[in-house]
Amino acid sequence: MNVVIKSSKATKRDIEVVFNNEKFCFAESLTLDSLCKELGVYKSTSDARRAGREGKVPTGYSEIKASKKVTLFVWNPDEFPEYEYEALT
Repeated sequence: MNVVIKSSKATKRDIEVVFNNEKFCFAESLTLDSLCKELGVYKSTSDARRAGREGKVPTGYSEIKASKKVTLFVWNPDEFPEYEYEALT
């Protein structure tokens, strides 16, 4: 599942390069347990924490094994690129 953190400094061009026309979704969560709940991987944040999904969502590109069947491909940049860009709104 491809995920872009909505509050990150992602640009349209970044998303095109990172996910190459694949489907993705935006997520509001900044912690792994709430991200897993928001995406429906776990029923609650408590279940996610019990499974060891704790802490902040890492910056940059990350592949996170959320459960046995679900891997998250997360794009969460922490700075804008040096080229001209159109920020997401």
